[in-house]
Amino acid sequence: MVEVKCLSDDELQNELHKLGFPPGPILPSTRKVYEKKLVQLLVSTPCAPPKKNGPGELNRAQDNDDSEEMQDFHQ
Repeated sequence: MVEVKCLSDDELQNELHKLGFPPGPILPSTRKVYEKKLVQLLVSTPCAPPKKNGPGELNRAQDNDDSEEMQDFHQ
């Protein structure tokens, strides 16, 4: 895990951007807030996004099954 307190202001800003959080300017008054936010994002970010089966994929699979059955029927 990244040592958040050891990051420069630019590095902290870049790490937040990588995780999809657009920070404002890193100032002495805001740094602790952004450090805390980076830790939260690092802890909550999954290693690999889960794959989702959308309704379109299900319909395509059903369409393929139906066409195969129809081919068997015609043969």
